[in-house]
Amino acid sequence: MNKWVKESGMNGFTLSFGGKIEKEFRDYYFDSSIVTTRISLLLVGTLYGIFGLLDFLVAEDYLGLFFQIRFLVVIPFLLVVLALSFTKRFILYWQEILFVAYIIGALGIILMIGFMPEGSTYSSGLMLIFLAGSVLVKLRFFLSSIAGWISIAIYNIISISGFNTDIYIVISNDFFFMSAIIIGMFASYHAEIFDRRNFELMSQLARKKEELEESHNDLEKIVEQRTLELYERNDELNEEISRRILIEQELVKAKEKAEQSDKLKSAFLANMSHEIRTPMNAIIGFSNLLNEAENEYELNEFIKIIVNNGEHLLVLINDIIDLSRIESGVMDVNNSEFNINVLMKEVYDLFIIDNNIINKSLVLKMNNELDEKDAFIRTDYTRLKQIIINLVGNASKYTNEGSIEYGYSINYSDESLYFYVKDTGIGITEEQKKYIFDRFMQVTTDNTPNRESKGLGLAITKTYLKMMGGNIGVNSELNGGSEFYFSLPIEIIKK
Repeated sequence: MNKWVKESGMNGFTLSFGGKIEKEFRDYYFDSSIVTTRISLLLVGTLYGIFGLLDFLVAEDYLGLFFQIRFLVVIPFLLVVLALSFTKRFILYWQEILFVAYIIGALGIILMIGFMPEGSTYSSGLMLIFLAGSVLVKLRFFLSSIAGWISIAIYNIISISGFNTDIYIVISNDFFFMSAIIIGMFASYHAEIFDRRNFELMSQLARKKEELEESHNDLEKIVEQRTLELYERNDELNEEISRRILIEQELVKAKEKAEQSDKLKSAFLANMSHEIRTPMNAIIGFSNLLNEAENEYELNEFIKIIVNNGEHLLVLINDIIDLSRIESGVMDVNNSEFNINVLMKEVYDLFIIDNNIINKSLVLKMNNELDEKDAFIRTDYTRLKQIIINLVGNASKYTNEGSIEYGYSINYSDESLYFYVKDTGIGITEEQKKYIFDRFMQVTTDNTPNRESKGLGLAITKTYLKMMGGNIGVNSELNGGSEFYFSLPIEIIKK
């Protein structure tokens, strides 16, 4: 115990820590002792009053005086102290107040012993209980020791000089009183040491708890930070995975597109070699037969075949050149102002004498929405005419009987041209609609035998429209005719 007193830095005489720690201990000591102090004050006051019953047996001559000391001075004072213990400021002076209560209680007993020294056994027993009771009321060791020795000094002074008590009686009582004080000091010393040690242990536990809480909070922050980093990393990984999936999907699409392009190129080479070889063979073959013609009619037929195949070869070469120019980006859009009704009439005049129209006895119809004077627009004249020729020419090739109708309308709200070509031809299937505008696809279809087509017209038409900001579509069913239509942004010119 003494070793702990030295290690704790506590004053061995006053049992005080000193500084802020002492203040914290006194607050702790008050909180842990106040209930015991109140009970002890009530108990001491009760015992003080119960001992008054003995006054009737051994102190009849001083009954009134002792009654006043007990019930008018000491017990009321103890009750006042008990009442004060319920106030907020009691904590500031509670040890000093208990010290005064101790002295007053002791003084009352001293006076009763002085008046009746022959009843020392009775009074000394009361004094022993009172002196030892300092432990119960939680009076600290230092103050209880001082109060005890002051009480003995007061007893000696009052007994010898005030009441002329026999010296042997005084010495005898001193023996009992000092024994009680020493016992009380020993008890209060160890009780306070125990309380202070508990306080230090609790303080250490509180500090450890705070350290643990700080460590826990720091750990929680670290875990939270790590969790946040993991979430961020997880998001980054998810984004990376999503990006790679998109890249993979794009690569798959690019691969499919490349494979399709490779197939188309193969189809192009096969088709073009066939398409070019066919008219070339006819031109070369009939050129060699010119010298062998038997008459002028046969010669003219040979020349006609050579011219027709030459024109066919020229159209084929022009289409290939146009497609090459479009893909290389050297073909520009050249807008100009013109009358669309004039353009429509030029196309009509071109096809009304077309062999497909004449030989099949097809009816060619032209529908113009605007009057001649209001039909001025601005767009690429050459490209628009080529688009219309391609669509009408395509209809004439795949229509065996019936009619071909083409026309336009103007949407003034967004200044666009709507154009259509209807025929009563062989039509196409739903599956063929998906690739009808892809280049070279005519050679891959099986419902168009013996048709003079290169599979480039619709592809070039779609590309022209895309260059000019338009789009194209088709409505058709097999053996039920077709309707090709497109919309094209234009500038409407008001004359």
